[in-house]
Amino acid sequence: MYKVFYNLLAGFCMGLAEITPGISGATIAGIFNVYKDFLASLSSFNPQLLNKGFRQLIANLNLSFMAPLLIGMSAAIFLAANIINYLIVSFLFELKIFLSLLMVFAVVKNLFFDHEYKQIKNFFISFFIGVLFSSLVAFTLVTLNFSNSFLLIFAGFLGFSAFILPGISGSLVFLMLGSYQLIISAIVALDILALLPVLLGMLLSFLLLPKVIVDRFEENSERTIMFFSGLIFGSIPAVWLHLHA
Repeated sequence: MYKVFYNLLAGFCMGLAEITPGISGATIAGIFNVYKDFLASLSSFNPQLLNKGFRQLIANLNLSFMAPLLIGMSAAIFLAANIINYLIVSFLFELKIFLSLLMVFAVVKNLFFDHEYKQIKNFFISFFIGVLFSSLVAFTLVTLNFSNSFLLIFAGFLGFSAFILPGISGSLVFLMLGSYQLIISAIVALDILALLPVLLGMLLSFLLLPKVIVDRFEENSERTIMFFSGLIFGSIPAVWLHLHA
């Protein structure tokens, strides 16, 4: 029973992190020491297991671990989305200040607390590439129309891909692309039809990428962390450009 409550709490904190631009839910999973089990459950999923029976599928997915984690995440995302939606309507300027400071904190944490300077000093070019890339995206996609389902599928694909990596949250990707407020509103309204393209993109990422992405991340962790930190810092303008009351 203790493990169930522990995983519920871990999932809740992961959900809070993931719905807020900045620190990744995967980073929180690492703090709670559930990241490896979470990743193993995602990576082990194979549709071909359905041919071997339901029990084998359940064993591979480790539902006794994943179920409380996902329930906690879902509860946190719905709760936080309602709070964020209220803040957008009533305290937009203060919310923008808060999110901007949170993103700066995430960058400082990544660069100066989670890693030694000697580990990352040779990868500052990756940081500046991340800043340049995310700034260009934030400034050039202001008028992008996310009523287009294919763009929302693309956003969901990128958002989930970011979610499974320590360092950058999926909501930051949504914010950078300009779809964050739309997705928050759909979560608050429980508008499944509006969320369906995003969920489809997430499903595609879930089926195709977890093991590949994480293998690449582990091979180039310092360079990737620097790039992600640059993405976070360069996305601060997106807070001011894409959030509207």
